[in-house]
Amino acid sequence: MYQNYTTMETALTLQLDFTIPEDHEARLISRFVDSIPAEFLLEDTSHTGRPAFHPAMLLKMCLFA
Repeated sequence: MYQNYTTMETALTLQLDFTIPEDHEARLISRFVDSIPAEFLLEDTSHTGRPAFHPAMLLKMCLFA
């Protein structure tokens, strides 16, 4: 005899309605990267192949990690 099988038992509930506090380090990093002039971040952009992620977003992720 098997137990009853339902796919809803493995559902993951995520809370997506949160805000980052103003004094959090992620906001400091974001403001710092946004202050960098675009010509420094976008000077070597490739126009072939798969579309790349924006360099500012990648830099924010690396600095925060």
